[in-house]
Amino acid sequence: MYKIGIDLGSSYTKGVLIDDNHKIVDYYLTRTGFDFQKAANKIIDKFSPNNKILFPVYTCGYGRDELKIPFVANSEIMALSKAVFAIYKKKCSVIDIGGQDTKYIKINDLGQVDKFKMNRKCAAGTGSFIEELAFRMDVSPLEFSNYAKQATEEVRINSYCTVFAISEIIGMVKKGATLPNIIMGIYNSVIARSIELSPIEDFLVLTGGIPANHSFMIKLFQKKFVNCESPENSQFLAAWGCVLLNS
Repeated sequence: MYKIGIDLGSSYTKGVLIDDNHKIVDYYLTRTGFDFQKAANKIIDKFSPNNKILFPVYTCGYGRDELKIPFVANSEIMALSKAVFAIYKKKCSVIDIGGQDTKYIKINDLGQVDKFKMNRKCAAGTGSFIEELAFRMDVSPLEFSNYAKQATEEVRINSYCTVFAISEIIGMVKKGATLPNIIMGIYNSVIARSIELSPIEDFLVLTGGIPANHSFMIKLFQKKFVNCESPENSQFLAAWGCVLLNS
C-alpha cells in the first residue's frame, strides 16, 4: 500500500508516492491551472495504475481544501518543516522560494517551527518574478543559470514590482548591459528579497521550485552563507511532509 502527498501550489502541483517506510518512491509535477481537483487527479492518475493507493491523500498548499476526494489538509509550513527536519535532523533556517511567495522558517533542534515569515512585497523574490522577466527577455527560465555563469559584472535591480523591473531592465539594455549581467542582477535581486525576511544565523536550507531549477542561484546563496544546502528535488518536500505529519 502506498500513500500520496500533494502540494497544490498556485503555479505548480507537486505529488509524491510514499511507501510503508515513509520513503519517496516516485514524484510528479504538473501545472496547477484553474482547477485544483484536475491537478490532483493528474498526480493520482500518474501513480495509481501500478500501485495500490491508500486513501485519503494528504494535501497542503493553496488548494489543499479544494478536493472532492478523501483528503487530509495540512499546513504547508508544518509539512515543509517536517520534511526538512527528517533530512537534516538539526535546527536550521529554511528559505522556500515558490511561484507566488517566498517563505522563511526557523526550525529548532526538536523539529518545531520557532518563527515564520512570508514575502508580501509584490512578486519580488518569487518564482513568478523570474518567469515573467524570462518571458519578456525571451529566455527560458532553465537557461538562466547558464547565462548567469557568463556574467562579468553585477548590475542592481531595485524594483520590487515586476512591471517596474522590466522598465528598469529596458533602461539597462539601452545603456549597453549584457544579458548575462542582467540575469545575474535578477538572481541577486531575488536573493536580496529572500534574505531580508530574517537574519540567517544558522544552517540554511533552500527549498522550492526556484532553487531546484536554478542551480547557479544556489551557488550565489552559498557565497553569502557557507553553511547552506539545497536537497535534491526540493520542490517536493512539502508534499512528502504532508504524509510524514500523518504517519
